Amino acid sequence: MLKNELVSNEIYKELNPLVRSLGLDIVSVSRNVRQGASSVFLVIKASGRPTSVDDCAKVHRLVASRLEMLWQDRELSLEVSTPGLQRNFSDVQEFSLFTGDRVRIFDSQEEQWISGIIDEVSDAGVILTQVVGETAEPLAERMNIPYDRIKKAKLDYIWEDGAHVN
Repeated sequence: MLKNELVSNEIYKELNPLVRSLGLDIVSVSRNVRQGASSVFLVIKASGRPTSVDDCAKVHRLVASRLEMLWQDRELSLEVSTPGLQRNFSDVQEFSLFTGDRVRIFDSQEEQWISGIIDEVSDAGVILTQVVGETAEPLAERMNIPYDRIKKAKLDYIWEDGAHVN
C-alpha cells in the first residue's frame, strides 16, 4: 500500500525550497539516526529532462551545508541519487512527479499488473492512458485508478515509448 507522507515529512519541508530553487523535485527523503550520526538518503528528479550526476552534486553541496547547520551535534552522511528506470513508488506524491511517464500498477480490481502513461493525478487517484495488461493486450485508452486499488506501483520504462530516462 502506498503512503501519503512525503509532503508532511519535516526534512522534506526543510529541503524542498532549496531543491526547487535548482529546478529539481524531491521524490523521496529518509533519515536514519544511529549512535550520534545522521544518514540522509535523498532521491531527486529533474522536470522534463533526464536527471544528471551534476544535478545530484549540486543538491548534495546545497543540502549538506543546510543539514550540517541544523544538526550541528551530529555526524552527517548524505546520499543523493536519481529515481532510476524502474523505481518502486512508495508515496502517492510520486505520481504527480512522474506525470507523462509510463508506470506499472498492480490493480486489486483488475487483479493484474497494468501499464499506462500517467496523464492526470488527483487526491483520489491517477488516470492512465494507453493502458495495457500483463500480456500487452490493450485494456483501455484511458483508465481512472483510485489509490485504494493500487497495491504496488513502479516506473515501467519501455524503449518504444521514448520515455524519459531519469
